Amino acid sequence: MAHINDLPAEILAVIGGYIRGLNSMRAAIFTCKHLHQHLIPVLWKQISVSDRTHPLSTKVDALKAHAHLVHRLNYAGYLDTGYYDISFPHLTSLMLSVTEEIEGRSPQELDSSWARLLLLNPTICHIEIFAFSRIYLKDFWDAAFTSLYCPQRVTIDGTDMHVAPDDEDTKAFWRACSRFEEVNYRGRDQAATSRGFMDYDYSQLKRLRYNTLDLILPGSTQVEWVGMCHNLTKFHWECDRGLIPLQRFADLAQISTWPMLEDFRIGSTSGTDWQFSTILRHLPPLKHWALKSGGFGVSAFDQLRDRHFDSLKTLHISNVDTFTSQMAVEVLLHCSQLEVFEARRISLEDLGLTPGPWACRRLRRLVVFFTMDNNQDINLTTMLFEHLSKLELLQEIDVSQKICYGWDYNLISEPAPQWRLDHGLAQLSTLPRLWRLTCYGTRQDMRVEDVEWMLAHWPPLREFSWLVSRDANTQMAITAMLKKRKIFT
Repeated sequence: MAHINDLPAEILAVIGGYIRGLNSMRAAIFTCKHLHQHLIPVLWKQISVSDRTHPLSTKVDALKAHAHLVHRLNYAGYLDTGYYDISFPHLTSLMLSVTEEIEGRSPQELDSSWARLLLLNPTICHIEIFAFSRIYLKDFWDAAFTSLYCPQRVTIDGTDMHVAPDDEDTKAFWRACSRFEEVNYRGRDQAATSRGFMDYDYSQLKRLRYNTLDLILPGSTQVEWVGMCHNLTKFHWECDRGLIPLQRFADLAQISTWPMLEDFRIGSTSGTDWQFSTILRHLPPLKHWALKSGGFGVSAFDQLRDRHFDSLKTLHISNVDTFTSQMAVEVLLHCSQLEVFEARRISLEDLGLTPGPWACRRLRRLVVFFTMDNNQDINLTTMLFEHLSKLELLQEIDVSQKICYGWDYNLISEPAPQWRLDHGLAQLSTLPRLWRLTCYGTRQDMRVEDVEWMLAHWPPLREFSWLVSRDANTQMAITAMLKKRKIFT
C-alpha cells in the first residue's frame, strides 16, 4: 500500500497549498518528520504579522531564521524596528497596511521603516499599501524608485494618503509610478493640484486603475497624467464623489494618445453623446469596455458598432438608461467574440423584430432583464429560450429586474418571461455549464417540476433565486429541494 512518505515533494507542496488555517498547517507539520520537512516551506511561503496580535504570531528571530522561505509578506500596523531590518532573498510580494495611529509612533517613522524594508529586498515585484490612518510616504517611494530590480504592480488603497500641492512626497509618488507596469490607485486625488508627474517617463506603465475619492475639480490634472501614459493597454477610471469630465480625454483620443488600449472602463461621467462618439471613433478596437453612466446615445453606439463589435469580449453597460433595448439586441446579433454582456433591458418585442441568430456563441455571462408587453405570450418566451439554447458555453444568467420607482414613488414593475417547462424551458437542456440563474423582481411562478428539471439538466447549478413561486406551499417545497442540494439562494 502506498504511504504518504512515497509522495514526491512536488505533490506534497501542492497538498500543502490546500491546507487552510495556521492551526491546520501546524497540525499537519507535526504529524511526522516527512511532512515536517516538506510542509515547512509551505508554512513560511506567506507570512502575516500584525501589531494587533499580542503576542505577535511570528517572532523576529524566527522570521530571520526562515527568511529564505518567505515569498509573500504582510506587515500590518506599527511593528518593532527589527521586522523592517530583515532581508528576504526570495520575496516577491509585499503588503503594508496601517489603520490607526499609535501614541509615540509617527507617520514619518513608519515611512523610514518601510523604506528600509524595500532597500533590503530589491526582489519585490508587487507592492500593496492600505492606508486608513494618516501617513506620509517620501522615503518609501524613493526606495521603490531606486532599489527594486523589476517592479511590476503597485496597489494603493486608502483615505489618508497625504496630498499637498507639489510637495516632496507627492513628487516621490509620481516618480515611483514611472517604474511600474501596473498601478492600481484608490484614494485622495493625487492630481488635484499637482503637476509633479510632468518630469517623468511613464512608458513602462501598461495597466492603470485610478479611483479618486474626491470631487474632480476644474484644476485637476488627472487626464494630463493619463495622457502621458502612451503604452496603456488597460485603463479603469472612477470617481466616487462626482462625475468624470470627458472633454479633455476626447481631445487626447483624437490624436491617438493610447494606440494599444484594449480595456477601457469608466465610472459615472458628465460625458455627452458626441464626446463618447469621439472617444470610441479614435480609440483602437477595444476588447473590454464598461460605462457606469453618461450621455451615451445613437452617435456613440454607431461608433461602438462600427469600430469595436468585432473585438469586444466584455461589455458592461447595465446602468446606462440611454443604452436602449434595440442597441442590446444588436450586440447579441453581431458581437461574435463576446464573453460577458451586462445591459439594462431587452424587450422581447424588439427581439422578435430581428429574428436572426445571435452571433455571441462564446457568451459565458449574460446579465440583462428581458421584458415583454404581454407576459401571456408564450411564443415570445419560446423564442427567447431558443436563442439562449444556442449559447452552449453559458455559465451565468441573471435576468433580474432592477428596482425602479416612478414619480409617485410607486414601484415600477414590467412583465417578464416565465422560466417554466410549458413556456419552452426544456430547450435549455443544451446549457450543461450553467451554475447560476437569478431572476429577482420578475414575479416568477415556477412549479416544483420546473426546478426539478433544472437540477437534473444543469448539474453545476449552485446559485439560484430564493423566491420563484407565487404559491407559498410550492415555494416551501422548492426551497427545501434547493437546500438539500446545497444550492445558494
